[in-house]
Parts: sequence; structure tokens; C-alpha cells
Amino acid sequence: MNYQKSPKKRLTTSYIIALSLIALLSIASQVVIRTVLAKQEKDARVINISGRQRMLSQKISKIALQLETATSSTQFAELKSEFVEVIDLWSRSHHGLKDRSAEMSLEGENSESVTKMFEGIAVNYERIFTAANSIFDYNSPKGIDEYVNIILQNEASYLNQMNVITFQYDHESTSRIKEVETIETILLMITLVFIFLEAIFIFRPAVATIDKFLNETIQKGMALKQAHESIVSTNQEKETVEKELFEQLQMNHNLQLNYNKDLEGKIEERTQEIQEQKEEILQQSNELLEQNNVVSNINRKLTDSISYAKKLQQSIFSKREDILEQFMDGFIIDKPKDIISGDFYWYYNKGGVKFIVVADCTGHGVSAAFMTIIGNLLLNDIVVNQKVSSPKEILNFLDMELYSLMNLKNVEKISDGMDLGLVAINSENREIEFVGAKRPLYFASGSKDIQKVAGSKSTIGYHTKDIKKEFQSTILTYQKGDRVYLATDGFQDQFGGNSDTKFLQKRFIDVLNRTNEFSMEKQKKILNGVFEKWKGMNEQTDDVLIIGIEL
Repeated sequence: MNYQKSPKKRLTTSYIIALSLIALLSIASQVVIRTVLAKQEKDARVINISGRQRMLSQKISKIALQLETATSSTQFAELKSEFVEVIDLWSRSHHGLKDRSAEMSLEGENSESVTKMFEGIAVNYERIFTAANSIFDYNSPKGIDEYVNIILQNEASYLNQMNVITFQYDHESTSRIKEVETIETILLMITLVFIFLEAIFIFRPAVATIDKFLNETIQKGMALKQAHESIVSTNQEKETVEKELFEQLQMNHNLQLNYNKDLEGKIEERTQEIQEQKEEILQQSNELLEQNNVVSNINRKLTDSISYAKKLQQSIFSKREDILEQFMDGFIIDKPKDIISGDFYWYYNKGGVKFIVVADCTGHGVSAAFMTIIGNLLLNDIVVNQKVSSPKEILNFLDMELYSLMNLKNVEKISDGMDLGLVAINSENREIEFVGAKRPLYFASGSKDIQKVAGSKSTIGYHTKDIKKEFQSTILTYQKGDRVYLATDGFQDQFGGNSDTKFLQKRFIDVLNRTNEFSMEKQKKILNGVFEKWKGMNEQTDDVLIIGIEL
């Protein structure tokens, strides 16, 4: 037995080693090929984007010339819109190629040659980009000829250098393919050498060993034939035993039939019981269906009532078009968590002073919506009827009247209230007076970073201690083009992102800083996009209200 097992084990080991070596070489070859294919795909995208940059630079020059010769404001606006989109795509593609941005599927690193080429093209890019952004500020062809000339002067140089960069990308990709072809040839030669060595040192000895074992097997076959003849002589005894076994199996079969009849009777009884239970369950299901219809009708009526309440709420508040047309530009983002919102805005123009309020009432939904109506009515009474014009005094009156109204006839105090920010804009003196109740003001002057002006730590209406509240005002001077933002905490409190955390105020200010030079409409679209991307599949956390105006 040892003689038989030892060659088998040795041959098995030899075959495994031989096949493993061939498999490893094949896998190595496949890894090299797949790696090259992956890099080739990335190289192809890089070359396509690089080539597209040449087309985009030519398109920029073409649109710039069309803008300069536009014959109407409508034509200029349409060309300008297309110009903004082309500049945005051209700029993102330039930085994507230069930094090999993963967001544009351009992963990898530029070679030293390509990096130096991008450094050489940086001056032309910056001049074109700066001139294009300057054209964004114009609403007619008048005055843009200087910037169009800058674009035309730099476009040819930028185009020629981008040609060189594109050819360099293509040259580097071709060089990598040639290197891989060399590696593949080496791996093929190594594989052929291994196959030749395996034929000499493994397969040839294996054939000799197998031939030896075949001879031994023939001898054992003769011995088995003799044993077979001995077994045949015992067949008669075997038949006798099989007959006895058949009779025993027949008896067992009869017993099984009797048992099956008893079991069928029990199954019929159980089936009857299950049928009765099924009818009872069906009846209960019908009753539940009727109850569900009743609940659905009630829910529909509640939803209709809430929708009507939303219409009433909106009819009381100022129309956003009436507010925004009082300023150079602006936007209002209003995203209720439910059908009806607990945030509201209020506007009033008194003697050349424009008052704007953004408020966040306690909670959200129907209860908070009632608070928005109360707050709107109280502000109208205080400012319009009582003619209170000091922002600080407006908040003091609002705090006292809301607290008195909510606790006039109640034994147990109501803890509802609202957080808000109020600005009074005096266009004659170019001054902004701000006062806030737990809500800040965000002020953007020119190209400077956003300045946050904090409000008071006290809220409106709700009193936790017998301490007199103080609402301090802040006065800012502004220039034409400065921007003011008021917001509730719904945007910054939204949960989402990769780690399912709050967006936070810091990120909100960062978004305002990055988009400060854009138009208010574009800034609004970006804010909406950032909010939806951060929220993802999560439920909206709270009502969201943001007002931005350009002075």
C-alpha cells in the first residue's frame, strides 16, 4: 500500500505545482492587460476632455464676439446665459485636467512635462476667465469690447498650448502601451520555458509511473476474477435471503397502508378546522378594510383642511414678488417640512425705510402655522397701526404682546414662541439696522467674506425666568451691490451627508462665500442643490426659510 500511495502523492504534488505556475503566469498576464485597459480608458477620457477644451476656447471667442455685436437686450441675455454655461464647463474642465479631479473621473497624476505645460498656460487661462467674469456683470454690449479683446488676444495662445498638452497626453498613453507589450512578451516567453521544463521533468516521469501501475492493475484484475467466481457460488443463498426480505417488506407495506388511512381521516378533520378559521379571518379582514377606508377618508379631509389653511396663510403674508422688486436682486427659499410651514417672512416699507423679518416659530406643522399668522398680525399692528419704527422697540413690543396673548387666560403658561431676525434698511443713509432674537444676520460687502452679526440670546414670547429681555441693535453701512441674508435654522440643522450629521452653520456660510459673486438666481439654485444633495434619502428635519437681497 505504501508503494501505491507514495507515487500518487508525488504525482499529484508535481501536477499542482506545474499547473499553479502556469496559472500564476496567466493571472499575471491578465492583471497587466486589465491594468492597461483601465489606464487606457482613463487616458482616453483625459484626451477627450483635453480636446474638448480646444473646442470650448474657440466657442468662448465666438460667443464673446456675438455678445459684442448683439442688437437687442433679449439676444444679449440669451448669449450671456450660454456664455456663462460654456465658461463654467471650460473652467471646471481646465482645473479637472490640471488637478486630475476624481469628481470628473480623471483620477491619476499628471507627468512633470504636463504639469509644466499647465503652468505655462495659467496666464492665458486667468486672463480669459477674469475677462469672462467681468462680462457677466454687463446687461448690454456697451463697455464689454475691452474684455472681448482680452479673450481674443489670449485664446490663440491658449488653443496652441492645449494642442501641445493633448499631444503630450496621447504620447504618454502610447508609451505605456508599448511598455506593457514588452512585459507581455517576456511573460509569454517565461510561460513557454516553464511548459518545456514541465514536459521533461514532470509529465515524462509521470507516464512511466502510470505504465508501471497499469501492469500491476492487470495482475490484480486476474485475482479479482477468481474472487468473482467464488461469489457466484453463493448466489443461491442470496436469493433465499432476498425472498424472506421481500415477504417482510410486504408485511410492512400493509401496515403502512392502514396507518395512512388513519392519518387521512385526521387530515380531513384538521382541514375542516382550518377552513372555518379561514372564513373567520376573512371576515376580520373585511372589517379592517372598512376601518381603513374610514381612516383614509378622515386623513383626506385633514389634508384638504391643511392645504386650505396653507392658502389662507399665504394670502395673509406679503407676496414675494412685491418684496423682491424693491431691491436690485434677491431670492426667497421656502421649504416647509410638512404641507404648511412654521417659518414666515414679513415686509413693510415705511417712509423710505424697508423692514424685513424672517421668523421661525416653535415646532412645525399646523401648530407652528397658527403662530406664523399671530406673528404676522402682531407685526402689522405694532409697525403699521402703532407706528413703532425702532427695530429694537418692535421686538420688545412683539415679545410683550405675544407673551400676553398666549398666556392671557391660561392657568398653565404656554411655552411657545419664535426666533427671528429683523433688518431696517434706510436707502437714503445707506444704513442697515439689525436686531435678532436667537437668529443672526449674514452681510456680504464686495468680495469680502461673509460677516455674521449675532442676535440676542433671548427668544420672542417664551419666558423661562423672571429676567428682563434685552434686544441689542447693530448698525451697518452698505454700498451698492452689498448683500444681506436672513435665515431660519432649518437649513443648517438638516441631517445628511456621508456620516448622517447636521449641515451646520459653518458649511452654510462657506456656501454663501463661494457663491457670493454669482447672480442671486444662480446662488439660489446652488443653495437648493446643496440642500437636496446633503439631505439625500433622509426626511427633512425642519422648515427652511432663507431671504437674500442685493442692495
